[in-house]
Amino acid sequence: MTTIRKGQVDWLQEILNYERKYHFDFFGEDYDLSEFEKTLKKYGKKKINKWKKFGLEPHFPPGVVMTEDVNYPGWKTKPEACYYKLAAEGKILRNVNGKLVVDRQPFKLGNTTVLIDVRLKPHCECGSQVYENDNLLGPVIKQLREDEMITEHKYGPQSSRFGVSVDKNKWNQIRLLLSERIGLNQIRQERIIEANIIPQLYPYMPRKDDGNTNTFVWCEEFFEDDNYRFVFGCSTYGGLACVSYRGSCDNPPYVSFRPLIVL
Repeated sequence: MTTIRKGQVDWLQEILNYERKYHFDFFGEDYDLSEFEKTLKKYGKKKINKWKKFGLEPHFPPGVVMTEDVNYPGWKTKPEACYYKLAAEGKILRNVNGKLVVDRQPFKLGNTTVLIDVRLKPHCECGSQVYENDNLLGPVIKQLREDEMITEHKYGPQSSRFGVSVDKNKWNQIRLLLSERIGLNQIRQERIIEANIIPQLYPYMPRKDDGNTNTFVWCEEFFEDDNYRFVFGCSTYGGLACVSYRGSCDNPPYVSFRPLIVL
């Protein structure tokens, strides 16, 4: 059993209290946070503060299934109807242990502790836009471009998250370097439902305005096969309701990505 020293309870309780508040404000009910508490104790205040300096915060989205017909007080914008239609048709896929399989629970939140990148995706500026204070991925992407592991960005700084394709090889290179940087290895991209819910569940984050910026983010899921990957969130096409897809090997200057780290 982990020994809690004097002073530790305060930081831990503060995180738990805020998480309960966010859950209640959004869902209108409370959820069991015992696993969240256990994970926070495991890593401790020092590591959590280190991750916060990278713009990463620990949270615990409950294991709720966000179907089209459910209504919660804080869920103001749902993904567009085509998302649910594609799911029903078995066209939303995920990579599980190296194999692409139909996602049978695309609408279910994780019920596990994750580190969330709180940064707002920026408004498009002809490809020159960047994430603010990107000390998380900026150095990683810059190094990979200098090593010619990912394509040079023609419209902005080489540290930009934009203009990066997320095909298997390039994404693995990014994950490897990011893992070394933060000391964690369970790294993936946000799923569509997570990209929709997070800005609404945690309205204090800069990314609460994600639906108001006209850029996209790559998502974890694939459309029909590994040649196409879902993108999300452009204000021109519906903001937090927007669900679309692009070629996995494309590197458009208006599509970026976010990591989600599972603890």
